[in-house]
Amino acid sequence: MKIYDNKHIKNIALLGAPKSGKTLLAEDMLFEAGITHRRGTIEGKNTVSDYHEIEQERGNSVFATPLHTEWKDYKINIIDTPGLDDFAGEMIASLRVADTCIMAINAQHGFEVGSELVWNYAEQFNKPVILAINQMDHPRADFESSLQSLQAHLGTKVTQMQYPLNQGTDFNEIVDLLKMVLYRFPTDGGKPEKLPIPASEKEKADRLHNELVDKAAENDEKLMEKYFEKGTLDEDELRQGLKEGMIHHDVFPVFVMSAKKIWAQGV
Repeated sequence: MKIYDNKHIKNIALLGAPKSGKTLLAEDMLFEAGITHRRGTIEGKNTVSDYHEIEQERGNSVFATPLHTEWKDYKINIIDTPGLDDFAGEMIASLRVADTCIMAINAQHGFEVGSELVWNYAEQFNKPVILAINQMDHPRADFESSLQSLQAHLGTKVTQMQYPLNQGTDFNEIVDLLKMVLYRFPTDGGKPEKLPIPASEKEKADRLHNELVDKAAENDEKLMEKYFEKGTLDEDELRQGLKEGMIHHDVFPVFVMSAKKIWAQGV
């Protein structure tokens, strides 16, 4: 592995209630980056992070496990944290060193009691947080209900970046509101196909994209001026505004995914 300077090293803490899918998300990140050549499973007791015997017996994380991957000239340190409040000390230690947090939300339950406990710890450290609604392939997945529960607890800072086109057991399509494309994933997971947004979804996607532009412009005066001049912002400008909002805890972007099937884009 090559040597990286401090600007090209990022620490990401994976947070979430028990059974929200943090450990499988870590497996995906390592696999997609080519660090591992097979994906472990909780049932198979062969995941990279939950390697302690007690974790394999319990079927959930007990310790915070540091992992690493390389992506686009960056070294990314991934910390898979426990979701149970009994092991909050491991999570707190991880939050101290994290640059950004990804908080997994179970699509069956939304912002549940366990999510709130984890969120309270995350807020103490004021770190940027990405919300990843996971398990969109579950038969009882409910994106709208999950999104509404996030908005009810976290308010207007919750910022929708994507939505599923076909949640549930057939889930393999995501509408991306930043790039304004449809991602369609192959059956065995991996890189998605980029397609135009269907005509039936265009009005909804345009409306949500405009809300995203408004949110990005709010976080930077120069971007707000450009927005008034042009009536919109390009993708790089959107990223800039959203990044500023995340740094100041004014934006919590929401993505959708299935860690089980490696169906995630942009998280």
